[in-house]
Amino acid sequence: MILEHVVNCINEVYEDVVNSPSVDIQKWVYKLQEMMDQDDTQMIMKKAIMNAMTLCLSQGIIDDDFFESTLLHNFEFIAKKVPEMKKSMLLKIELEGLEKQIYRTMKVPYGIILADLAYLILASMNAEGSHLFSLSINGQNQYGCDACDEEFIDDYAADVTIPELHIEKGDQIELWYDFGDNYYFQIEVLDIEEHEDIQSFDNLEIIKGQGYGIWEDEHQFLDMYYHDREEFIRTIEDYGLSEDDFIFEDFDLDASNEMIIEDFEFLKMAYETPEEIDM
Repeated sequence: MILEHVVNCINEVYEDVVNSPSVDIQKWVYKLQEMMDQDDTQMIMKKAIMNAMTLCLSQGIIDDDFFESTLLHNFEFIAKKVPEMKKSMLLKIELEGLEKQIYRTMKVPYGIILADLAYLILASMNAEGSHLFSLSINGQNQYGCDACDEEFIDDYAADVTIPELHIEKGDQIELWYDFGDNYYFQIEVLDIEEHEDIQSFDNLEIIKGQGYGIWEDEHQFLDMYYHDREEFIRTIEDYGLSEDDFIFEDFDLDASNEMIIEDFEFLKMAYETPEEIDM
């Protein structure tokens, strides 16, 4: 019920903005409409309105002039970002050491936060998000998750976007997951594609893949399973385990695409709520 009131409020403010007598506001409304289709324009404008309202309320300033100034600043910022938001990246993701057995080819929006890219990759590999991670671009810098010690990283992955890093075709991204079990995902940017419309998570697509994904806390067993099945069986029996304790499902393209957003949202919530992370 409360959320419904908030949505109704945003919709009412949106109508007021679209019909505003302000010449400056109308200039930006027309500019945004020229750059995007109707649905994207409405979505972007409502986000700008929410940001402007949040700033006003957080500072306790209930003033139309301040709101308009903040809104115009948001419109200008968004307009500069629109060209990058119309791009997507085609990625080849491979698990180091098992490149032929476990990989994904995936199309993701270009204009996203770097941390969201990590969540998408981990979700595609069936990771549970119970460990820390960091990313590096072309072997440079380390961008960690929110729970990483800031002394050991250059920045937080949630504080930078793909466009800010100027990622291009041919770049190499490494995602290091679980600093104890050491899962390394090597990501190659196969292409940067341009589109007429803004690319969102609705355009996300896993194109092909191989292998179920990773086994949490069992990297050694996963390697052994693919490299020497007989040794794998002997070793897990020595540990008092059986094959029933492991997941041997094949990669399912349709199921992966169906679950990717739900799994992404689960990981994003887990990582951005630090107390839930297993250090």
